[in-house]
Amino acid sequence: MQARQQARAGGKRIVHAEVPVVASPSGLPTQHLVSGRDGARQLFVAQQWLEPGQRVFLHTHPVEEVLTFLAGAGEAMLGGETVAIGAGTSLYIPPGLVHGFRNTGRETLHVLVVFPQPAFAATAMVEGGDAG
Repeated sequence: MQARQQARAGGKRIVHAEVPVVASPSGLPTQHLVSGRDGARQLFVAQQWLEPGQRVFLHTHPVEEVLTFLAGAGEAMLGGETVAIGAGTSLYIPPGLVHGFRNTGRETLHVLVVFPQPAFAATAMVEGGDAG
């Protein structure tokens, strides 16, 4: 127990190349960068990549979410509103808000996903289908 507490107090270096890429609920490549696996108790950070035309289907989470877009361009649905997204923008999504986003550009859309818990948040899909 003491070793675990020391690891948390000292932090942890995470090499992205050593973290597996898994499928998101929409079937897109997702890499869980920081989670309970690393000792996090109230934080989850992942990254996703969407190729042109791909999208994250409409869904909800029971907790807050922040999406920060690092590269590419697209549009997001926040409730009933469509907003532009791309490098240099972030979205704050309150619990229960229906949301999703798509890559409308010609380059890969790269996004960081943050939840206030140590795992990817439970996801209730509002729509489904082929992620590509």
